[in-house]
Amino acid sequence: MDDRITKAEAAFLLPAAIPASRRMAEIEALRLAAIAARDEAIAAAIRKAFRATGRAIAAVLRAIVAFPERLATYQALNALTDRELRDIGMTRYDVSRVFEPGFTPRPANDAGERPTPRAA
Repeated sequence: MDDRITKAEAAFLLPAAIPASRRMAEIEALRLAAIAARDEAIAAAIRKAFRATGRAIAAVLRAIVAFPERLATYQALNALTDRELRDIGMTRYDVSRVFEPGFTPRPANDAGERPTPRAA
């Protein structure tokens, strides 16, 4: 193989042999900083996506694990009579809403009430 450098190869090597001007060095530094910032932004977005995916998978798994207990609770409440539901401060309508995040049952029949004295 020929060890001599051709003119085309010399043209590729020439910019590396000549010291760059100060302006070119500043431009190159800015370009490298922009590349690093872009890479960091992409990495942050990927990390955020993986965290969100992990949280979603964990939420689905928690729902699957809690489902049998929720089903048993729903069936037990549905089996109660209207009077029994009223005694615990619920109605038939409340049974289907019992697992909603903001659900709060009404006070039971005797909660907060003082018995009224009867006339003798």
